[in-house]
Amino acid sequence: MEKTTPDRGAELDHHLSLLRTLRDEIRLDLHLAGMDARDEWAKLEPRVSELLRRGTQLGTASRRAARQLVASAERLRASLRGRADGGRLT
Repeated sequence: MEKTTPDRGAELDHHLSLLRTLRDEIRLDLHLAGMDARDEWAKLEPRVSELLRRGTQLGTASRRAARQLVASAERLRASLRGRADGGRLT
């Protein structure tokens, strides 16, 4: 397994933090959402949970997957809130 450098570790920590926030916000928004949104979250949630569970054990490919998963979760959250800007967290 690849060693995590401080920069890579910080990037991963940032993505994991974003995913926790997005997960919580999406769960809240789903109470008001329709079935299509719930179906989309049903596809994403297991991936979010697995990534959060594995945390710092992740290598380069997993960091890339984390970035992609953050983007997918942000798009879903934005669609739940009716925002066209993607609702990107920084």
